[in-house]
Amino acid sequence: MRHMDIRKLERTDAKHVWDVAEYCRRTGLHKAEEQRLIKVLGRYASAHELQMNVVRPQTRTR
Repeated sequence: MRHMDIRKLERTDAKHVWDVAEYCRRTGLHKAEEQRLIKVLGRYASAHELQMNVVRPQTRTR
């Protein structure tokens, strides 16, 4: 990990980081899926990482 000077960061470089448990609660994910995400990503992850790693039950198609 490298040190970055906060004063030199631009606003566009900032990412929103979620608490995985809070994200799961807000999106209505099952507790087992929450535990799996915590194993895979850790306690905190970006929204993009969460969206790409969520496994949703397959919906029925015609």
